[in-house]
Amino acid sequence: MRLKAIFFDHDGLLFDTEKIYLEYWKKAAKECGWEMSDELALKLRSCDASVGRKIVGGAFGSEEAYDAFRAKRKELMAGYFDLHTPDVKPGVRELLEHLEMFPGLRKVIVTQSAKEKKTQLLEKTGLLPYFDDFVAATSLKRGKPYPDPYSFACRKLHVMPDECLAYEDSPNGVRSAAAAGVPVIMVPDLTEPDEEMKRLSTKIFRRIDESIPYVSLLAG
Repeated sequence: MRLKAIFFDHDGLLFDTEKIYLEYWKKAAKECGWEMSDELALKLRSCDASVGRKIVGGAFGSEEAYDAFRAKRKELMAGYFDLHTPDVKPGVRELLEHLEMFPGLRKVIVTQSAKEKKTQLLEKTGLLPYFDDFVAATSLKRGKPYPDPYSFACRKLHVMPDECLAYEDSPNGVRSAAAAGVPVIMVPDLTEPDEEMKRLSTKIFRRIDESIPYVSLLAG
C-alpha cells in the first residue's frame, strides 16, 4: 500500500530539546522539595498527565506531586524558547527536503504539546513550510502513550493507519503510534531502544535521514 502521510513527533525528534526538558523537570522537582532522577524524568517525556501522575505517584507516593512539578517546570521555562533556539536534529532538513519529491505525501506534526509554542519554533528554524498540518494532544482527551493523537490524525486526514508512517524518539511516542496501528520508525534520542521498543518499532535508525531509502520505497 502506498504511503499517504507521515507523522512527526516534535521534541527530541526534530529538535534537540529533550535534554532541556530533562533538566527542567529535575529543577522543578527540586524546587518543590523532591529529588528527581534522570530515569524518572525521562519517563515523563511525551506523556499524558494521567500517566505522569501514576509514574510520579509510584516514585514519590503522591500523584499530586506531578501537578506541582509540571506547574513549576512551566513557570521555570516560561519564555525559554523565546530567548533560545535549540538545534535542529541531524538529518532532519535532509529528510524533509527529500520528501518534497513526493507530491501528495502529507507531513503532519503529532505532538504532546500546545500548537502555538511548537509552531513558533518551526517558524524560527524555517521548518514550518515542510508541514501540512498539526495535531496537538492538548486538544484531545488523552495524549501519548495512548493511541488518541495518532488515531485522530488519521481521521483528520481521512487515511487508514497502515497508509501512514510515524517518526518517534521516545518510548511513549512509539507506544502511542503502535497502539493506533500506525507503523513507527524510532530514532532514539535520550533512551536506547529496549526489547519492547524493538518489538513495537517497524524500523530503528540512529539518524533520521538514514531512513530516506526505506521511506522512498514506501512513498514511491
